[in-house]
Amino acid sequence: MTSPTAAIHFAVTSHGLGHLTRTLAVLRSVQALLPTHDLYVSSTVDPAWIRNQFDFEVHCRHQDYEPGALQHDCFEVDVPATIDAYRQFAQEHDARLERECDFLRSHPFVGVVSDIAALAVRAAGEVGIPALGVSNFTWDWILEPWCGDEDAEVVAGLAADYRTGARQLRLPFGPARSTFPEHEPAPLVARRATRRPADVRRLLGLDSGRVAVVCPGGWSTDEWPAIHARPGDFQLVTVGDLPITSDGQCLPLSHQLPDGLNFPDLVAAADVVRGTPGYGLASECVAHRVPFAMIERPGFRETPYLVAEFEAMGRSSSSTIAQFFAGEWEPMLEGALIGGSEWADVEPEPNRRVAERIVELLG
Repeated sequence: MTSPTAAIHFAVTSHGLGHLTRTLAVLRSVQALLPTHDLYVSSTVDPAWIRNQFDFEVHCRHQDYEPGALQHDCFEVDVPATIDAYRQFAQEHDARLERECDFLRSHPFVGVVSDIAALAVRAAGEVGIPALGVSNFTWDWILEPWCGDEDAEVVAGLAADYRTGARQLRLPFGPARSTFPEHEPAPLVARRATRRPADVRRLLGLDSGRVAVVCPGGWSTDEWPAIHARPGDFQLVTVGDLPITSDGQCLPLSHQLPDGLNFPDLVAAADVVRGTPGYGLASECVAHRVPFAMIERPGFRETPYLVAEFEAMGRSSSSTIAQFFAGEWEPMLEGALIGGSEWADVEPEPNRRVAERIVELLG
C-alpha cells in the first residue's frame, strides 16, 4: 500500500486579486521544485479561473477568510463597514476555525502558505503543521489605526492567530515588522509577461506611439461621473468598465482580456501605467521597468510604504483623486517618466527564491 502524496495548502485572503496572483506565481515555482506534491488553493476567486492559469493540476476550494478592507470604490476604504465585518467575523471565528482544521486533517498537508489569512495560520497550528506567511503586511497591522478601544479585541484576535505561525516572508512595500514569531525579508514577487510588447501592441491594434494603460482597480464604477481625459499624445488602453473618453485614441478593455493576453503582458507593452498603488500593479511595473502614475489611495496603511518604496525603486508620479476625475492627465503621465528614481536592480528570479525558501522551511 502506497502512502498518500504530500500536499501544501495555499490560503489566500478574501481581499483583492493581487494577493491571489502573487500566491499563484509562487505556487508555480513550488510546483517546479516539488512536482509530486498535491497543491491546494483556498480563495474566493472562481476555481475555474485559477485552474486555467496552469498546465498542471491544482486543487481549488472556494473559501473566504477575514473580510480584508471593504472599499467605497477603487480608491477609498469604508472603515465603518470594515470594522462591522470584522466584528461579525470575530463572532464566527471559532466555528470557522473548526471547519478549517477539519479540512487540514482530511489531507496529508505538510504545511500552509498564507497570504495572509490569519485563520488559516491558526488552523495549521491547531493541527500541528507549520504555517508560513508570504505578504507585505498582516491584517492586524492594517486594522490597528481603525480600531478604538471598543474593537481592540478584533486586532488582538488576528494577532493571536498570526503568532501561532512559524515565519513570515516579508515582501517589499510594507513595514519591517511582523506579528509572526519569526520574520525575514523576501524579494519582490511579481507576475511576468509571456508575450513581447510589440506582439501585444499588434494584437490590440495600437500604433507605434506612446501607450498609457489605465487600471484603477476591479471595483464598480457605476457612480463615477464621465471622465474626458486629456493625455497629450498618449494612446489610452483602459481596463475595466470605465466611463472614460479621450482627445486621442482610447481602447477600452474589460477585465477579461483578449484570449492569450495576460495583464503583465499589457503592463510590459505600456510606456506608463496609471492606477492605484496596490502591490500587484506596483510589483509588475517594477518587474518590467514601466513608470507608474499613481492615483491617491487614502486611508490604507500600506499606501505610504508602497509609494515611498516604489519612488526609491523606479520612475513614478502621484496625483489626487480629484486630478484623476478632472481628466488633466498629461502632466501626471509625463511626470511618471522622469519622477521617482532610476530603476533599481531587482532579484532576477524572485518567485523561485521565495519558493525555495518555502520548501526549505517546510522541510
